Amino acid sequence: MAIDTITLTRAQIHALGAHHAEREAACDLPAVMETLSDNPLYYYPAIGKQFRGREKSQRFYEYFFENFTPNVVGGQLIREWVNDTSVAQEYDITLTFDGVEETHRILGVLFVEGDKLGGEIVYAGDQTIRRMLGPIYHELESA
Repeated sequence: MAIDTITLTRAQIHALGAHHAEREAACDLPAVMETLSDNPLYYYPAIGKQFRGREKSQRFYEYFFENFTPNVVGGQLIREWVNDTSVAQEYDITLTFDGVEETHRILGVLFVEGDKLGGEIVYAGDQTIRRMLGPIYHELESA
C-alpha cells in the first residue's frame, strides 16, 4: 500500500469509495474494475490470506456478482469513515442460502493508490469470506 502516491483529496476519496460501493451493489463489473488500480490487493486479516492483481479481481467480482449478490436479501451501512488514504465501510449484510437467513458483519477498508483504489482490506468471518470468494478462496496466498 503505497500511501505516498495518493493524488486525491479526502472528499474525492470519499466519492471514489461511494462510487465503488454503488457500482458494486449494481453488479456493474466494468465500472467496478474502472475504480481499481493496475494491481489491486484484497487482504483478509482474519485468515491471514490475500489475492492480488486485476485478473483475480475480475474473477472475484464475476463470481461475487453471480453467486453472492443474488443471495443478499438485506443490508445496512452501519458506519463509514474517511481519512487521507482510505474509506472504511461497515455493513450488516443478510443473505439467504438454502432457505436459511444469515447476517454477516463486514468491514471493508478501501485504500487509495494514486487516483484509484489500491484494493481492500476485508474484516469478516471465515464463512463470510468463503461465501464471497467461492473458488478463489482456495487460491488465496499467505499475507
